[in-house]
Amino acid sequence: MKLFANSESYLTKKILVAATISCLEIEVPTAKGGPEGGRIPVLETDKGCIFSSGAIARYVSRLRRDLGLYGQTLLESGAIDSWLDFCTHELEVPLGAWQQAGLSADVYQRAKGDVQKALTVIDNHLLHFTFMAGDQITLADISAVCAIHHGMKQVLSAEFLKPFGNLRRWFSLCMGQPEFSKVLGKVETCSEPKAAASPKAAPKKEPAPKKEAAPKKEAAAKKEPAAKKEAKKDAPKEEKVSDPVADRKALMKKVVKEGGKRGVEIEGAADMGGLQFFCTAVELPDGDLELLRKSLDAMNEKSDPTEEERKGGSGNIGKMIFSCGTDQLAIGAYVPEAKQAELDCKEWLEKVLALFPGGKVETSAKDVCMGFIPANPDNNIFPMKIRESCLLEANNFLRTKGLFPEDNDDSDEMVFGDDDFPSM
Repeated sequence: MKLFANSESYLTKKILVAATISCLEIEVPTAKGGPEGGRIPVLETDKGCIFSSGAIARYVSRLRRDLGLYGQTLLESGAIDSWLDFCTHELEVPLGAWQQAGLSADVYQRAKGDVQKALTVIDNHLLHFTFMAGDQITLADISAVCAIHHGMKQVLSAEFLKPFGNLRRWFSLCMGQPEFSKVLGKVETCSEPKAAASPKAAPKKEPAPKKEAAPKKEAAAKKEPAAKKEAKKDAPKEEKVSDPVADRKALMKKVVKEGGKRGVEIEGAADMGGLQFFCTAVELPDGDLELLRKSLDAMNEKSDPTEEERKGGSGNIGKMIFSCGTDQLAIGAYVPEAKQAELDCKEWLEKVLALFPGGKVETSAKDVCMGFIPANPDNNIFPMKIRESCLLEANNFLRTKGLFPEDNDDSDEMVFGDDDFPSM
């Protein structure tokens, strides 16, 4: 197959990532002096041509049904279509506007705000799911990753993306796959987003009339001795000394706030999905076991429904939480008293820690157990890299105990005809 399109466009790269995962050979001819293809991409196949990057990406994703890039059920395909539409209209359109040169301040702020809203939606979704749709990488993930990767070169700086911890975890997981890195290359982030066009200079104000000079006697009284001025000038500036105790307290406060907010989210997700246990990640503890315990306690605090900003409320839900630091992956497991007959907290944690060498239980009790897995660069063990494997292992252990909901409904399985399996 031949794809006539701009090989540098992120829209083309969506197609190429899907093709690479599907082990399909697609040739992208290049014209002398630049990319081939006109305004609309065209895929040339043995049976005819397909145009439009969205249609081509869907076609390529459907060619290998066994891989599930376009979903294994009608419901999964519908979810993927929903995220594809969301990515196009809610993320790519404002992202494209933000990258335009010479924007007015108003348009610049609106485009930036719309991108922020779209990323917030994705980040909130990824709090509860590893991938955009289903339990594996699909075209929805490919589409969003390519758009974000493209935006990172011009406007999506590391500072702008910092609040979106779930999104950054998911993006790193996808980019860690060889099929993504082969097509997209190295992740490059701009240092600062480009600024909006400068507003017109304001008219110069007329200089204020000069005040009359004070009488000589009054001026002399106010005038400091020259020696005193010189002493002030030469005096060393006082440097602000950091207080580790105060800094720790401030960080603890932020950790508790994050944990309380996450507890409300877990409570809501559990109510909607009928979950008894929940596995997720938090960012602010930064791999610190003491801070992670504070975050866990904040999640389990009793929630006051009369408060304007509710906190906690998930004390009746078992959970395992993860926090990546530079030196270790910190893990906390919690099993409420009502569930302790069904699940042993320490056994659950030990099962996850056993995945990688050096995993150790730090503290254990019937309800809360804390542990960590140390980083080991020589063995390619990095906290951010191993977190997803540990999270999946935690869920798999719950499955063996019958404590993780399974979707056994086969009513929406796809039925395929001969035309659904084109020959290559």
